[in-house]
Amino acid sequence: MKFTALSALILVVGLVVAFGAKNWLLGLPVAAAAAFATVWQTNGWLTAEPFLRLSPDGLRLNLDGYVFLDVPWREVEDISWLDITFEVVKRRWGTSWYRWGKDQYRDVTALQVSEAFMDETIMPLWRAVYRNSRGPKRLGIGLVTFTFAPNLTASRLGNIFPAQDGKRFVALPHEVLSTDRDRLRAEVEARWQAFGKKTVTGATPSR
Repeated sequence: MKFTALSALILVVGLVVAFGAKNWLLGLPVAAAAAFATVWQTNGWLTAEPFLRLSPDGLRLNLDGYVFLDVPWREVEDISWLDITFEVVKRRWGTSWYRWGKDQYRDVTALQVSEAFMDETIMPLWRAVYRNSRGPKRLGIGLVTFTFAPNLTASRLGNIFPAQDGKRFVALPHEVLSTDRDRLRAEVEARWQAFGKKTVTGATPSR
């Protein structure tokens, strides 16, 4: 909804530039692009599958609107907090200049999974998302759509399936999911304890 509102604002600005300032060459392309984005985002908001579903069987992630990952609770080895770094355009303090800069998703709920689960289940879906991003399905809406990548050359999936300290994780960035950090952690952990085969051992306490 926030992206849709921004696109609608850009649409209005484009129309003002085109019809108010009579700058057709600038205003009309901007307005046309913003109109397309507004329609796409509104359609996605109304029809897209939830980015995250929790059930007694496990959790389901909507990766790109077409590819979905199911993680059974029995595959979750542990639940941790992670700080995940990404790169975005940031304004240089005290100036009007912009540059690429580092930022973080902080205290992200992350499910530790095995390398076997990563190789056998996640990697085929990773390749499917990559193919979709370069084909006719690239306009789907899912978690990948709004998750920032670790750096300029990396896939956004790198921050959904990060590797840290030799361990593999499925990260649930609460900022992208538009939910409260502690509530998300509690909901996920309660289901894992109730329906998974493993119990919480050595999980980092809430910050």
